[in-house]
Amino acid sequence: MRKYVLPALILCLFVFESMSIDLFNIRSINEDWIIVPRFVLITLIICTIYTGPYIGMIFGMVFGFLYDIVYTEILGVYLFAFAIAAYFVSKIMKVIHANIFISLFMILFAIAIVEYLVYGIHFLIGTTVMMHPEFFTTRLLPTLGFNGIVSLIIIFPLKLFMERLAIEQKEEL
Repeated sequence: MRKYVLPALILCLFVFESMSIDLFNIRSINEDWIIVPRFVLITLIICTIYTGPYIGMIFGMVFGFLYDIVYTEILGVYLFAFAIAAYFVSKIMKVIHANIFISLFMILFAIAIVEYLVYGIHFLIGTTVMMHPEFFTTRLLPTLGFNGIVSLIIIFPLKLFMERLAIEQKEEL
């Protein structure tokens, strides 16, 4: 039963992401900014850091594909982006010791990777006309700022949850 807690948590965050735009009234901060909540990605990166790379990458592919189905017309963009972000974070975390500040930096790094991958793919296939300076100032920076604040709030409870989950997984083996 405990193995279903993490997927259920991520699924609830997936649903909450779309509702949070109206709940937090994000659009009223600045009309020109495009702020994209990335609660699922934050959770996936914390999962990658504290439980292991394979869990983060598998959940990244599954929930990335769910993103593609619900939010985009092009299948595979978020599937690829979430899995790549989890992979890069897992490789970096083999060299760096995990703590709260490193985790926060890795979350922001992963969000930047995902945003650039999605922007790059859409720019290459011609589904966006936004140029890089506009993307950087109106989408990337506000998204990083908002998700950085959210990460500061939820990182410690999620860290404790993921560490307990990792211990329980080791005990089951």
